[in-house]
Amino acid sequence: LVLGLALVCGGRADAETGVDSSASSSASFTTTTAGSDVLRPSQILTESASVNDYVIAIRRELHRNPELMWSERYTSSVIKRELDAMRITHKDVAAPGVVGIIGNGMAPVVLLRADMDALPLTEETDVGNFPEHLRSQKTGLMHACGHDGHVAMLLGAAKILKRNEHALNGTVYLVFQPAEEGGAGARAMLEAGLQTMQPKISTAFALHNWPYQETPSGTVGTKGGTIMAGSGSYEITVTGAGGHAAVPHKNVDVVVCGAAVVTALQTIVSRRVDPLDSVVISTTVFQAGGAASNVMADTALLAGTFRALSKKTFQWLHEVIEHVASSAAQTHGCTTDVNYAPTKDGVTREEYPPTVNDADAARFAMSMATAVLGATAENGLVREVSPVMPAEDFSFFAELVPSTMMWLGSYNESAGATWPLHSTKYLLDENVLHTGTAMHVGYAVAFFKNGGKFS
Repeated sequence: LVLGLALVCGGRADAETGVDSSASSSASFTTTTAGSDVLRPSQILTESASVNDYVIAIRRELHRNPELMWSERYTSSVIKRELDAMRITHKDVAAPGVVGIIGNGMAPVVLLRADMDALPLTEETDVGNFPEHLRSQKTGLMHACGHDGHVAMLLGAAKILKRNEHALNGTVYLVFQPAEEGGAGARAMLEAGLQTMQPKISTAFALHNWPYQETPSGTVGTKGGTIMAGSGSYEITVTGAGGHAAVPHKNVDVVVCGAAVVTALQTIVSRRVDPLDSVVISTTVFQAGGAASNVMADTALLAGTFRALSKKTFQWLHEVIEHVASSAAQTHGCTTDVNYAPTKDGVTREEYPPTVNDADAARFAMSMATAVLGATAENGLVREVSPVMPAEDFSFFAELVPSTMMWLGSYNESAGATWPLHSTKYLLDENVLHTGTAMHVGYAVAFFKNGGKFS
């Protein structure tokens, strides 16, 4: 397979979206003719390697300056600085969100997305693998999910796409998205005008570094259908009647009530959910009382997360969590109030639906990756992965247009990149950045060469 590839089966692209509604389920390509201006697979990887020093430098600049969701102003300024230097037109959408625009201004449109927020963690990365001067310069803030790398890779792809703009038969929206870590920045950008930008989005692509053993550095992976769970949060206020701990019979003990609620919630997964369905309910916070050990509190606060791969199951969980919590508490004389939109520091924790890859788009992305990376069954550089329970607000893009979320393998023992996402010791293997850059470029180039079709 080579990109710069001509479609050998027919079909008509939708005039508005540029997506072929009659596309078959598998991609079929032939090589381009000599002299084509379109990047070939080997060129894409070579071009990506040529900008890798730039990508690493941007990643390190952002890593030293992490920002929490909806406060990514410095990150946004760096993005706009770099887009200006590349002479790429851009606009603010759901600021600090930024959208860069490359191409001929016509359909089809490929949306390439990078999230850019950090986490409220203090970095403890091994200085032997990542020197002190490269670590976060902000106490209590850290890029522990690799979004600094995501931004840098998309800027690297922007460089390559811009210098090949004359050969792009379509338009690329470079979407630098805030507030992925619970703030639904993707939905906010869509509602703020991204969804109605002209020409309209035909397909969306994103990747996430994946520092786990099933995806070692150098590999990529995806799958058709659900790839990530839907995610929600809950706060349960348990109300009883406080008093002196020496006379518990005159009180209503919220600790006993709360403990019963925590235990009962676990039976939803074990006894109410089909064993072939995937659900997680984790109560992670239990607060009751103060410093005095002889005082029973009036209220207790429970908080946690719930997740499901099925959208139907995810919606059903709202009802059953509320019912089970109320019933368990009432058994011990307490009442409950369940809040599914908890707010902290003025920011509401939003719910995300499951991330569902379009089957044709996912197969197309795997074919593209196979061609770009020279993947074979023997080297295993391109893999079909299993769905996971973490969530992603890329799901909002996937609900709108045929989309693909891809894992960028980044597990590397020799580089010390073995810690999981959201760990204070997390380390992004910079050796994989050029691969991610190539995946962005490859997806856009292949889609345009195919005339806005997946096959």
